[in-house]
Amino acid sequence: MSATPRFRLQTKPSCIAGEGVFAVEDIPWGMKIVEFTGALIDDDEAERRAQAGASAIMELGDGLNIDGFDRGGIAAKINHRRRAPNCCLLRDGGKIWIIAGVEGISAGEELRYDYGTDYYPRRRPQMRRDRSSRR
Repeated sequence: MSATPRFRLQTKPSCIAGEGVFAVEDIPWGMKIVEFTGALIDDDEAERRAQAGASAIMELGDGLNIDGFDRGGIAAKINHRRRAPNCCLLRDGGKIWIIAGVEGISAGEELRYDYGTDYYPRRRPQMRRDRSSRR
């Protein structure tokens, strides 16, 4: 199980959350950057860990999941960004890859992808009250 990135990456403090993963070199669109690795766990264990606060569990299917913070690699530190992702996931041959989005990724840019609505449910817009209509 190799989690060696195919491009040079580094972790450092992120303005999104905690530590993030940053490209040290330009990464062209569609390229596999790094495999998401970690301990293989079943659905019951994944649910138990999620309820205990685990934050980097990916579904593989067929009742299997990967916990990226349990013997995983750098991919587990890639942050969530719904509105401006520059990466996406590719499930290929029983593996999960982080790949560069259509714009590619520039050197120095933080890698980010949309974790999805299961992880971060969409918020409903709050209605603004017009203060001028109050009496």
